[in-house]
Amino acid sequence: MHSFSEYFLQFQHFLNHYLPVKNPVLILAVTLLIILFAPLLFRRFRIPGIIGLIIAGVLIGPHSLHIIESTNSFELLSKTGLLYIMFLAGLEIDMQEFQQNRNKSIVFGALTFLIPITIGYFICMYVFNFSLWSSVLLASMFSTHTLLSYPIVSNMGIVKNRAVQITFGGTIITDSAVLILLGIITNVVTGEINGAFWLRIIFSLSLLLFSTLYLLPKITKWFFRNIEAQASSQYIYVLAVVFISGFLSELAGVEPIIGAFLAGLGLNKVIPNNSILMNRIVFIGNTLFIPFFLISAGMLVDLRLFFKGTNALVFAGILSIAGLLTKYLAAYFTALIYKYNKFERNIIFGLSVSHAAATLAVIKVGFDIGLFDQNVINGTIILILISCMVSSFVTERAARNIAIMEKDFIKKGSDKTERILIPVSNPENIQRLIDFALLIKDQESGEPIYPLSIVEDEEDADEKMNVVKKVIEGAVEQIASGDKKVEVLKKVDLSIVDGIARTAKAYNITDILISYKAQHGTSNIIFGTIADNLLSKTKQSVIISKILQPLNSFKRVIVILSPNAELENGFYRACTKINILVKQLGTEVTVFGLDETIKDFSIVAGDKKRNFFKYVPITGFEYIEMLNQPQEDDLFVFLSARKQTVSHDLHIDNMPKNLNKNNEFTSFAIFYPELTKALQDGRISDMTTTSLELNFEKVKRATEKITGIFKKNTGDTDKKP
Repeated sequence: MHSFSEYFLQFQHFLNHYLPVKNPVLILAVTLLIILFAPLLFRRFRIPGIIGLIIAGVLIGPHSLHIIESTNSFELLSKTGLLYIMFLAGLEIDMQEFQQNRNKSIVFGALTFLIPITIGYFICMYVFNFSLWSSVLLASMFSTHTLLSYPIVSNMGIVKNRAVQITFGGTIITDSAVLILLGIITNVVTGEINGAFWLRIIFSLSLLLFSTLYLLPKITKWFFRNIEAQASSQYIYVLAVVFISGFLSELAGVEPIIGAFLAGLGLNKVIPNNSILMNRIVFIGNTLFIPFFLISAGMLVDLRLFFKGTNALVFAGILSIAGLLTKYLAAYFTALIYKYNKFERNIIFGLSVSHAAATLAVIKVGFDIGLFDQNVINGTIILILISCMVSSFVTERAARNIAIMEKDFIKKGSDKTERILIPVSNPENIQRLIDFALLIKDQESGEPIYPLSIVEDEEDADEKMNVVKKVIEGAVEQIASGDKKVEVLKKVDLSIVDGIARTAKAYNITDILISYKAQHGTSNIIFGTIADNLLSKTKQSVIISKILQPLNSFKRVIVILSPNAELENGFYRACTKINILVKQLGTEVTVFGLDETIKDFSIVAGDKKRNFFKYVPITGFEYIEMLNQPQEDDLFVFLSARKQTVSHDLHIDNMPKNLNKNNEFTSFAIFYPELTKALQDGRISDMTTTSLELNFEKVKRATEKITGIFKKNTGDTDKKP
């Protein structure tokens, strides 16, 4: 009978013979299985999935079981994941919130840089007895942080939270400062610093900022406009931009993660947050690239260090305590200054406490130039593991509480569940309609979008239904890879409009989105019979769109508000949708309307100080210069109203018709608020015109003209001898 030691030796021989795995296909297969099962396993023990991936990396790494041999292909995917984290952080920043919180981001960035580097410097100098430059460089490592827990806040749906936004802004400030300092120290130690160095780094960084924040959005808009139908090419283009920006960042003398973050900022206004392309970017990153980076970070940890005496443990313990404490102090003082609640303070701490990407860059460079020894490397790796675990636990707990608070607030603000219906009888414009619906959809809503395949009840109804349904399902497949929900409906009815109305009632639809179709001929109906009848037979919000180019290629948005629109009960929801739309497009916005209407619109848009948009108060809608002289890539948005409502105005009604007639290649969208009882507070403007008043004005002007001619002729006659 074999003893235990013999079995152990046989098992060890088996491991030595077959491990580590070197076959690239098998490496990929094993890694994908880890990505699949590790988060599921650890979540059963209430441990965040991120920690599961890191611990899995520790176990399979070269310092533990050594199951996987890190190859060039594995390192490439890991590097891609690192750049992807920084890219997504820049891409999902709400630029309006960032502008509003810009000073707060600067303050947090300064605190999270200065507090750790100051405390770290004294620890290195007087506790570890390091040299000057070793102390400065190791202390700067405490100031860095990687947004390792970004997927947690993204999955919780709180990316737009103010505390999360200032943390994103502070990240680029502190990491940029540390990595620039790293370049300076490297040149000082190697004796290469001189006037040419300062000139090169200033010029190269300026060129990097110019190319990513100014040139990149313009090039991207042109690219997307010309390859709209090739969805896969758009994603490949974005991925190429990330790597090119990272390479340019290296040429500028800083780490490539800075270039990836700047690329995200550059594409922020070009890629709408709710778009199909954005869905692909987030889905592929969180599913594949980012998990590779997390696993590779875990593979660096050597657990054997804990069993090699107390010096390494003491050194690693001091580093870990200093790293956690200094980041907490920065978050604490930031929350204290701006009076954030404890959950927002914790989310700042959770996101900023994890050390990984820039920390590894600092330590690796310091080791290569002889400033650090193996103890620093070992202690830093343990710090990375501990800080990543703390980051994941703290971020997940705080994010969950913030998400619950924000959802409670949303429920108090609105008692209606948003459901968008897209009736389609002609499948020609279905793709753009779905894109538009995704853009205006509330991100907090878990309800699907409802494309409705509807045809009239005729002999060939089944054939028409199959054609329309196939086209709709083909468009739906474009967004089926992510978390965007779409439920395709179908209906055959004697009347298209009645079928839409009945479906909207059956499914509790809040918004109906249809395509604009101009009606030519003697009837001269502005939207065609379907739209007119739909407005008269439904109470839901109706949105009519004529979008002729990719939504992310518009350079300017002109919003025109109907007079007295603020008196409609559906005003809040309609303005919220318009605000979501223009924020997603992230371009120049000009708003026309009465003073009172503009005031209420700015409140709904969260722009009480009127910093986000350009507002143009007017006293009459008869003539707006932009309507007669639209520029290329303009999008007009009209907040109109149904007939016989308090805010209905014939001038607004005629604007889309005239715009389509005079500039057929101009895009626009018309929002009709839901039909509810209008408010009666005596604030109805004299500008609102009824059909009778408008006809009276026409008769009056004609009479005055005839009278003027008559008087002129009479005057001429009197002058004759």
